Amino acid sequence: MKKLLLILPVIALAACGQDYNKYDSIFEGCERIETTELHLVYKCPVDEITKTFQPNGKFISNGNLNLEELYADTEHTYEEVALNDTCCCHGKDFTIRTMVAKPVADENWAVIGCYAERLN
Repeated sequence: MKKLLLILPVIALAACGQDYNKYDSIFEGCERIETTELHLVYKCPVDEITKTFQPNGKFISNGNLNLEELYADTEHTYEEVALNDTCCCHGKDFTIRTMVAKPVADENWAVIGCYAERLN
């Protein structure tokens, strides 16, 4: 009985953890570099077409990331899955925000998108 009582909190924590596989599948070939309760951030091979889009937002959270360093990395594109963000994607509880410009506090530097059709 003691063993059961000791293992129940571990089982409860595992059950409460969110499954991020559905988001990871969107970013095949990318590396998740940050996971928080607010967002997931992926480091992806550079996509020159995406970098030409006009920014219309920012990341929801900077987390522990140095945005200046991310922007200086010209070999990669950085994408944030903003969790519990219902602003823009009808029927979805997340947005995908892609860094396309130098992060400046009072300006937009990311493109907000949905990518909902890519999820099953």
